[in-house]
Amino acid sequence: MKKPLIATLDLTALDRTTPAPTQDPIAKERTVTAEVLGRPLHIPVKDIDEDPDQPRQEFDAASMEELEQSVRIHGVKTPISIRPHPTEQKRWILNFGARRLRASRAVGKTTIPAFIDRSHTDYQQVIENLQREDLKPRELAMFIKKKMDEGEKQAHIAELLGVNRSMVTNHLALIDPPTCIEEIYTSGKCSSAKTLYDLRNLHKEFPKEVERWCSGDQEITRATVAALSGKLRGAPKSTTSTAKSQQESKKPTLGPPATMPSLIVTFQDRSGTINLQQAPQQPNHLVINFADGTTAEVPARNCQIEQIIFP
Repeated sequence: MKKPLIATLDLTALDRTTPAPTQDPIAKERTVTAEVLGRPLHIPVKDIDEDPDQPRQEFDAASMEELEQSVRIHGVKTPISIRPHPTEQKRWILNFGARRLRASRAVGKTTIPAFIDRSHTDYQQVIENLQREDLKPRELAMFIKKKMDEGEKQAHIAELLGVNRSMVTNHLALIDPPTCIEEIYTSGKCSSAKTLYDLRNLHKEFPKEVERWCSGDQEITRATVAALSGKLRGAPKSTTSTAKSQQESKKPTLGPPATMPSLIVTFQDRSGTINLQQAPQQPNHLVINFADGTTAEVPARNCQIEQIIFP
């Protein structure tokens, strides 16, 4: 009688268990990227390109030297913002942080901390610089002009930037201004878009007088431009006859207008000069010659005196 066949299993392999590989924490960190964890990446400086359409183009040399010294000693403490390059793999486009990136390059840093923002837009780029007060008026003006050339309306641009529409209008005065106003801006005598807007409007009416005034050494502020506006525009000329004018001139007056001080006031963020030659039609009101060329009668209690300029 044949013995039954008994199947046997070789279990010796169970004694040769291989220990599970130790998990590499660094590899895991690479899998769960710093982008997901909300930590800044450390990106090679050589792999980051500045945005050719970046609105900020003016960099103060002295300020850059100070930043370079800080980066040399302490490194970059605030990460920059980047997005993937649209056509080149393993390269990045800078969203904002141009000063930090340039300073890192200047002092020989090989990497820089950065966050990835794939949804970044040029409007966000401008807003970031506006909030940090890093964007110069001319740079904002060029951005506004670019958007208008693309067909966008001033009101829409103002809405997306989160600013008043008048701010957009004021900055457009810095686009191809008259030579005298260009020199004022580039020399640093005045960088206020509102002031230069008022001065440019005044230049349209009195080009020679404004050019002569701009070449002087006086301080250029909203108040002084408003005073110039009041002086040039003045009160309307009389159309009466010479004889009547001579008769009127014999009456006692407070003195010729040229000897009277100019009272510069602000009303609802508009600067102007009180017209002392014209009586208001309503009680407790003032007639204001605004720097933008308009004249209006406004409540005196809503006016704030900025400056008194004596001739």
